[in-house]
Amino acid sequence: MEDKKAIIILMNLLKKASLKAEEKKAVSAAIGILSWTSLSQSRIKALKAKRDKSVKW
Repeated sequence: MEDKKAIIILMNLLKKASLKAEEKKAVSAAIGILSWTSLSQSRIKALKAKRDKSVKW
């Protein structure tokens, strides 16, 4: 499952379900971790593209 899809599912869970405070914190933490991994993957992809572009010259 892609990170973005998992984030959407978890956010919907937060909106719909009546979770305990501790469970809400756990879901929020999971969303945060997935967001950071998505950002890092995007950054790595951009760095690789930049490197490949500079190698062509």
